[in-house]
Amino acid sequence: MTLGEFLKGAAQDRGPWNCSTLPADWCVALGYPDFAAKWRNIVGDAEAEEAGADGLLPLWDEGIGGAVPRAPSDALQAGDIAVLALGPLETGAIWTGERWAIRRVKGLHFAAAGQLATVAAWRPI
Repeated sequence: MTLGEFLKGAAQDRGPWNCSTLPADWCVALGYPDFAAKWRNIVGDAEAEEAGADGLLPLWDEGIGGAVPRAPSDALQAGDIAVLALGPLETGAIWTGERWAIRRVKGLHFAAAGQLATVAAWRPI
């Protein structure tokens, strides 16, 4: 499956989601385990808070373990996933090669690289 095909399907998905769903689903589509399985049923923007974690990074580190290699934040490739921050708010995203794809209430949103800080990135491709 290509990233474009995945994102087209994800754009149509109106099912339950949280800030990790889109990147976790991308990893599953590529044959990796579901790193968000433990907190997937926490719906909305607050899975880290409800899971008792201090932000998304500890959740992702635990869920991903060593299954997906880290990627350098300054040399991202299309298909990389990341925890992004805008001030105190964090979200998960997929780098398209030009911008970030982020799952929100009404589907996918896209953000330019400079709009959000990359907390950590992984390379599932």
